[in-house]
Amino acid sequence: MLLLICICGVYTLTAQKKSFHTGYIIVQNGDTIPGLVKDRSPEPFVSLFNKIRFKEAGRSRTKKYGPNDILGYGYQGQHFVSMPFREESAFFRFRYYTDARAPYVFLQVIRQSQELIYFERLFVHDDNSYLDAFPLFYRPGDPEMVRVTQGLFGFKKKQLVRYFPNCPALKEELFRERSSNKTVPELYDFCLVHCIP
Repeated sequence: MLLLICICGVYTLTAQKKSFHTGYIIVQNGDTIPGLVKDRSPEPFVSLFNKIRFKEAGRSRTKKYGPNDILGYGYQGQHFVSMPFREESAFFRFRYYTDARAPYVFLQVIRQSQELIYFERLFVHDDNSYLDAFPLFYRPGDPEMVRVTQGLFGFKKKQLVRYFPNCPALKEELFRERSSNKTVPELYDFCLVHCIP
């Protein structure tokens, strides 16, 4: 019996260590604190936590932080920021707002410049616990973001043209036949060059 308890204890410690990653949090004053970060349950049945788990370097106590508590966090080359985020839908049309009254969420930063940020909104499918994401472009200071793709159906062309109204090159690029071969990072680079004054 004692052997069984020891084996279970070792397994629990190993599993717990594996689910935490070396990373950091950014607290409200802008300081970066190194430690261990955990933001989701282990596979195969993933669930994203509303509050990340964090162990400060050199301490054993775990604290929980939600998007209202910290400015962001990161681990293994992935960076997340806390942003106000509200989704509205009407007749299968979705819009995404960043006004201060919206609840804060963590968004993953994929690429960033001063003029345009490429975020991904992570989510878990209800039916199969599969982790997925959708891309968003955001001009800092704008009250709205634009969703870039519609899943397997390619770019959300009309919404992108509306989001960059003074960019005829984007409209021309999106409605060409070969635009379906473009990736989201390539479209981001195109927008930086052609759509940002």
